[in-house]
Amino acid sequence: MADPQQDDATDGTEEEERGTVDALSVFYVLGGIPMMIVFFVTLFLLVGTCDGQNIQIPA
Repeated sequence: MADPQQDDATDGTEEEERGTVDALSVFYVLGGIPMMIVFFVTLFLLVGTCDGQNIQIPA
């Protein structure tokens, strides 16, 4: 016969360990993602402006 306590541990309903929320992870999400957006918007504006004035940007 199977032990009922052992069945409870292996049925996948136990909670998994979660990560911690620290200052670095909050800064990464709140600071890093907006900075990536600013970078890409600036990059595309620069490329669009240079393209409009026929200035070639070597790649």
